[in-house]
Amino acid sequence: MKLVKQKTLYFFEGKSDKVYEVDICENQDLFVVNFRYGRRGANLREGTKTVFPVGYEEAVKIFDKLIESKEKKGYSENLELEKKATPKVHINTVREKTILKYLEQAVKNTYARNWKVSRIILRAGNLKMIQASALIAEFIDSKDQFEQYNAITVLASFNITEYKNKILEVFKTAKFSTIGGRAACAFLLKFGNETDKKEIKKEVENYITKDTFTSLAIQFLNADATKASLLYYAYIFAFDDEQLRGKILEIIERIPFKANTFKSIRYIFRTAQITNDVAFFAILSKRLALNKPGFTSDYFYDEKGNWVSVLKEMAKPNPSVAFSRKTKSYFNHSIYKKMYDLSINDTETYVKYATQMLLSLNDKEDDVKEEIVYNYNYNWETQTYNNEQRCFPKYANYTALMYVLYGASTRFTQQKDKWFYVIDDKKVSKREEALSTIWNTSSKAVLQILANAKSDVAIDFALKIIDENPQFLEDLSTEIISKLANHYHPKVIALIVDILKTKYENSQPEQDIVIGLLNSGNEKALELGFYWLKKYEINLFNNQEFISSLLFTNQVEVIAFLSELYKEEIIYNHKIDIHQLGPLFQKNTHFTKEFLIAIANLIGNTKFGELLKGTSANKITELSNSTLVSNKLFAINLAKHNTTPAYKLFKDSFEAYINADDELLRKAGIEILSHFPDSFLLENKQEIVGFCFSEYKEVREAIQPTIERLVKLDRNFKQSLLDKLLQVLTESEVYEGLHENSYQLLTTYFKDDLAFLSEEQIFAFVLSDYEFAQNLGLPLFEKRIQLATMPIEKVIQLADSAIFAIRKKVQDYFEKNTTKINYELEVALSIFNANWQDVIDWACVYFDKHIQPEKWTADVLLYISDNVKIEVQQFAIKMMTKHFSNEKGLPLLEKLQEHPSKEMQFFVTNYLNSFAKDNQNVILKLENYFRTSLFTINTNRATKTRVYQFLEQESVKNKAVAKMTIGLIHSILDTKTIIDRSKNIDILLTIATQFPNLEIPLLIKDVADEV
Repeated sequence: MKLVKQKTLYFFEGKSDKVYEVDICENQDLFVVNFRYGRRGANLREGTKTVFPVGYEEAVKIFDKLIESKEKKGYSENLELEKKATPKVHINTVREKTILKYLEQAVKNTYARNWKVSRIILRAGNLKMIQASALIAEFIDSKDQFEQYNAITVLASFNITEYKNKILEVFKTAKFSTIGGRAACAFLLKFGNETDKKEIKKEVENYITKDTFTSLAIQFLNADATKASLLYYAYIFAFDDEQLRGKILEIIERIPFKANTFKSIRYIFRTAQITNDVAFFAILSKRLALNKPGFTSDYFYDEKGNWVSVLKEMAKPNPSVAFSRKTKSYFNHSIYKKMYDLSINDTETYVKYATQMLLSLNDKEDDVKEEIVYNYNYNWETQTYNNEQRCFPKYANYTALMYVLYGASTRFTQQKDKWFYVIDDKKVSKREEALSTIWNTSSKAVLQILANAKSDVAIDFALKIIDENPQFLEDLSTEIISKLANHYHPKVIALIVDILKTKYENSQPEQDIVIGLLNSGNEKALELGFYWLKKYEINLFNNQEFISSLLFTNQVEVIAFLSELYKEEIIYNHKIDIHQLGPLFQKNTHFTKEFLIAIANLIGNTKFGELLKGTSANKITELSNSTLVSNKLFAINLAKHNTTPAYKLFKDSFEAYINADDELLRKAGIEILSHFPDSFLLENKQEIVGFCFSEYKEVREAIQPTIERLVKLDRNFKQSLLDKLLQVLTESEVYEGLHENSYQLLTTYFKDDLAFLSEEQIFAFVLSDYEFAQNLGLPLFEKRIQLATMPIEKVIQLADSAIFAIRKKVQDYFEKNTTKINYELEVALSIFNANWQDVIDWACVYFDKHIQPEKWTADVLLYISDNVKIEVQQFAIKMMTKHFSNEKGLPLLEKLQEHPSKEMQFFVTNYLNSFAKDNQNVILKLENYFRTSLFTINTNRATKTRVYQFLEQESVKNKAVAKMTIGLIHSILDTKTIIDRSKNIDILLTIATQFPNLEIPLLIKDVADEV
């Protein structure tokens, strides 16, 4: 038979939190108790299972006896009914009777036990013993402050108001000086009428007034001992004023927990507990859990460096220490207990508190992170250590929050004041929060969390619930949609975008929704936002507030859209009050630098600035004097369209902008000059022209509109600037980008003047090594220069141009004028001196193809062979080979013998036998050639081989040649090199045999003499 879970009861025993799980079958004729034990929130171990074959009522009696036999200290019920609701049954009747008895004795002054009466009152409150209210009320005017305090707080928790007048008297008597008086104040704030609250207001005004709130935050930065309760008084004063409460919350979120402030924190927390002030309870709970204790031991160093006892210091009226480790633990446990009790007894209030706790989380400010710790446990059975990775998630020491997030988890364990889980391969349940069934019916709270959350933890919490309850997203209110669309988190934006597409498929979305999408930074949201912005442009922009809202989106793309919209005209003329843009001018702003700069440029450089032309001169001056660069930019851009002339606003301060360290300010200072009167520009033209050649690129660019005005005003100025710009363009850059800016000025403001540049100037530009000079020269060259009328020498100059199009024109000129080139061949051959490889490659092909054979004289061939370029030398060899003849041979040999290149030396050997063989005169004239070829170490080996063969061949024929050869070889043998020594000796021996009378540099011994 299937068992249906009906109720879970938790029984506490010391530090242990043991759990009895109660199941009842559908026909309720069987009662089952599953016993599981361990710490609350941990992986509980399975115990025994007991089956009672009885109905529910009988089982309760048996169960009650079981509890008594275990001698537990108490229990609580957590109803999680999945089917039928079962009425609550008061199980602990004996204990309640005992507490009532003790209270009666205390009232009659006959109570004699050690258990303090204040604790008995508190225990009655914990057990929700409303029947004890009358007895508890007897202690409202108790002399014991703890009895009085507990009596008032317990009655408040019971919502018992019939003793309000008595509690009012307590406040009138004690005021804020005792814990009872402060508890009475809290009670009256919760249940009192307007008259009661006026009584409190009257008293608190002795300590604080509304005017105090303007400087409240500053006071707490420099709080002294006499103001320890100031923040508490401010909280009481602002209790029913939402605006002032907001200021108090802001202070509490950041205030340090020091001695002179923590007293107020205590008082506010206790008041928030009594009044169920959820917002303050949540933020204080978080801070109490996350804040580090001010001291952790019994001694500490004071501000003077003295070693001080904590106990002695705390005994002083105004101690200098506060918020100890014990205090932190006490509050953290108290908060956890409250949330735990609410989850059992008042789930509606629990959801409210849990919601505010989640909303108080802030990833940017809370400074919390996940922590992984390695733990080693010794296994006695295996006698080994088990390595365990423990993960302490964000907010692990915020135990109340951990219960909200993971109260139903089976993987978490609580270690002192922290929660952790062991990292393993087990799958994690998607839903682990306490009271998941309750959250499934709390759509309003879940959506509130999602819409307002500032932490991934809170967002993930809400998204998990929504994922299992998609119906939450049906029929969303306009307010929630707007908040979701304006959310910072990409997961939330991604969730809402598809919903918005469907919801507004055929209608215009609200203004806030469009703004939210544009503000999100999410790609899909921005795409949808811009789609609606363009589709409903007229309707949206007819609302002046919408235009202003776009200036707070923090998206540069939005400002770019506005810049394009207002580029040429004031398309939507809604005047904007500068005070509406206040958040843009604040120091600690979330707006990016790029966004603020974009808005400043929108105001100054488009017609959008006309919407703000009514801005007062005082406001512009205020922004100009600000220390923020963005504010200074706003000021100077507002001046461009202002009803007050820009010259009047900035005549005394524009130089400070120009000389600023920030490049944006320098640029803005230069730009404003174009809005100054003509008289000022003409009077300062010499200083202004210097900005054209500034070391700062932004200055050179920004000055151009001012230059445009000056060149129109003064012809002489224009001519002198033109000459200077042309000169700068052909010289080496002094500053990077100077050429580019000069080129921009020339082509923008001197177009007509460039048409009158001389041919020499144009040639200088196209032959320049600098890119922007070339860019200027090329169009002028193509328009003005005719190569057909030029001498070849000048055309050939252009072959050195870095502009390929110019070099191509030279080649085209040669192709079209082959007759002229043949006629002036020696001049034309100078093109081989060009520096560009494409010219050389083309010339080699051209001169081989188009030059007539008879034009290749020995002098012409020798001319090109003397070129230092290897490619040209190779071309010369080709032409010599092609055009070598008897009448050219000998002159070529005589001229080429001194050529230094190896290739040419080897080339000469091809013609030794043809033009020097058997010719003594020619051979003797080639002595220098032979010497160069044989003496040079790097000479081509083939060249040496051919020279040796020729000399050996001719030496035996002619005595004069033999004598020359002996001289050459003698010189070689005198060197230290031994290369070719054998060959040299062979030649000398051959000569000695042929001409015995010639002296050779060898000592020849007779073999017989040796014997």
